Amino acid sequence: MAGPPSAIRLLLLLVLLPALVGCASYTDRVRDAQRSVLSGEHETAITVINEELGVDDSRLQPDRLNGDRALLLLERAALLQALGEYDQSSLDLIAAEDRLEWVDLSSGTAESVLRFFYSDDVGTYRAPPHERLLVHVLNMINFLALDRLESARVEARRFDILQGFFIDEELRGVLPDLLGLGNYLAGAAFEASREYDEAARYYTRAHLYGVWPEPGPDRLLDLLALTGYAGADLGDLQDRAAPIFEQARAHPRPDRHTYQARHQLGGDTLLVVQTGLIPYRQARRIPMTQALTYSSRSPYHALYLTPANHRQALHLYRRGIVTWVNMPELTRRGLPSRRRVQFTAGQDGHSGAVISLSDQAEAAWVLVAGTALAAAISRAVVRAVAGEATRVVTSSAARSQGADRAVAGVLGWLLALAVEGTLAAADTPDTRGWTSLPADIHLIRTRYTPGPMELSVTVGGAQDRQDVLIHSNRFQLFNFSRLR
Repeated sequence: MAGPPSAIRLLLLLVLLPALVGCASYTDRVRDAQRSVLSGEHETAITVINEELGVDDSRLQPDRLNGDRALLLLERAALLQALGEYDQSSLDLIAAEDRLEWVDLSSGTAESVLRFFYSDDVGTYRAPPHERLLVHVLNMINFLALDRLESARVEARRFDILQGFFIDEELRGVLPDLLGLGNYLAGAAFEASREYDEAARYYTRAHLYGVWPEPGPDRLLDLLALTGYAGADLGDLQDRAAPIFEQARAHPRPDRHTYQARHQLGGDTLLVVQTGLIPYRQARRIPMTQALTYSSRSPYHALYLTPANHRQALHLYRRGIVTWVNMPELTRRGLPSRRRVQFTAGQDGHSGAVISLSDQAEAAWVLVAGTALAAAISRAVVRAVAGEATRVVTSSAARSQGADRAVAGVLGWLLALAVEGTLAAADTPDTRGWTSLPADIHLIRTRYTPGPMELSVTVGGAQDRQDVLIHSNRFQLFNFSRLR
């Protein structure tokens, strides 16, 4: 008995192919770890991540960091930091950072943007800008907690390179709190190292971004008066800096010893509290009309979706050919709401600063996702055109083999749908993302009486305690991130 015609065999293959490509998403694979973190069981969460990495011990790293292994190292690094394992956390962050790729939205390279969102779970993870910045922010926390000031300064400079060369004005507008957090920690690292010129530069940026976990600007005014820093390198922040520089010019100039006595001696302490979990990615089908509206919010929209493609997409939608786009989205589903943070001692009557990484991540996502949607719509148009071309070619081939016009037309139509459906199924949203990051980071700068003491923080109804030794002659950072 003769087999089915080649066109029909191809049709069957294409119809079945979408059923063969499904697999568990990254979000599904790390969900148990996420639940364990929310229950305060960080050791259990680390065990889940180690299994995904294929290692038996948190001191081990995989031989190869391909695919999503660099991202899994980032997950483990945040969990190790919560347990106070700062050395190992820093090693994971450094190893992962070397493997992360940057997505340049302004380059006009649609292929690289689409690989950030689709069908590439086995490819190298491409971190969004806020995650790239947070690699260095978390490592500054690690090294400041360990009093390894040289390493903290290295991370500060790496953060500075990113904010100076890769974060454009658009991103600065959506990530001010995160930039303020990184600059404040960098300022603390250089101040603790007695490098006051650099400290003034970073602290000024933190203040301009609105992150200042102290009762008033006295530290910054003394530092500006001491160093004479006038913000020549502030770029588009220069205009916003005028009021603080005007105050500094009228401020009495302290010498180095006076500055140290006022701000660095006598139990100078920065408390860091990390709570909640950042929104995570999940797959969603977005109607074409909504996708067109949403994508227009991106400043890079025109690079990826020309007016002609926009019109063509609407035409295909009205014909019922392209009705939706497959995209990842950020969600807070299943995550706790913001919890009250309270210290039992040492706040000096001020509440510090709260950096909402959740809000920053969602603001950045609007910019990134809008750009990717524009590129995805263009690809959907190309997919529909490929299906139409397949229909014409298949109908012609079937007629040449003796099929009547009606049969050839149906076969061509089915094969066209199969081609479009298979290409659509291959557009599997990449749901990878750094899920163990906190939703909020609280900073409080205060002073404690030198000597041994117990520090405690209450998050919601739970309490975390640390027995610490307060030094009289150096800066100290204490991190609390077990309670999410």
